[in-house]
Amino acid sequence: MPSWNIHIAQAERLLERGGAVARTVRDANAFLFGNLVPDIMVGYMVPGITDPIPYRTTHFAAPEFIPKPREREFWDTYVMPLFEQLGEADSRCVTVVPTSIVEERAAIDRIHFPQRFESDDAAAPVTEAGETALPSAARTLFDLVLGTWAHLVADNLWNTRVNQFLDEHGGKPSEQFRIKKQGDFDGFGKMLPITSIPRETPELVAAAAAFPQYPIASDHVHDAIVVTHEIVRTNGAPAHAPYQLLTEDFFEITFAEVLDTTDRALEERL
Repeated sequence: MPSWNIHIAQAERLLERGGAVARTVRDANAFLFGNLVPDIMVGYMVPGITDPIPYRTTHFAAPEFIPKPREREFWDTYVMPLFEQLGEADSRCVTVVPTSIVEERAAIDRIHFPQRFESDDAAAPVTEAGETALPSAARTLFDLVLGTWAHLVADNLWNTRVNQFLDEHGGKPSEQFRIKKQGDFDGFGKMLPITSIPRETPELVAAAAAFPQYPIASDHVHDAIVVTHEIVRTNGAPAHAPYQLLTEDFFEITFAEVLDTTDRALEERL
């Protein structure tokens, strides 16, 4: 399965590329966190999950060796009903963005090396005309759920392409295959440039608690953000070990396909 490095990178690219996702999302902080949600309560990524929820439940997937989440079922069950509850004002609110490791390092540098920033002109953020309010609770929850859907779309497509790769190269699922595949995904993910970290705001915590599939407690939100911080802080390897199973082309093509598929599906459905 794609690592959080990959999911964070995909969320960042979707918000940067100006497609349907970028035009739709208003609470980018919640959208980024939503891209991690399906893995939080499974228990492997986040410590302290005393009552883990089975992967087949969190990911709307059959219990098979390379599961393919039913993203359309999640969309119809959770995304669309929340979208239909949004009002016109929810599309005109200011955009909430996540924090970044770059901002964090700059804040630390300002304390230790103030002379570097003496000439900085800290301009106030500019918003479009008519954007006067922060996102409502309904808007934040929708963007979080939309991010969750984007995670399921990604997992579905990555695993579909892995299955096809196996078929084309005469392989079959096995424990040895799983180890090689995970090593390849880890190598690819750690090379991706990522900077975004969700902000642990009251609004995000409230949206996680109201997540319609199952509530996510505030301590789990906190711990997930701590894990995310460490992933982002340590990411950016200059190279990876030779792939054992997959290929450079596989990762480059599938990564781009996930972005295109997510934007296109959102455009068509909304």
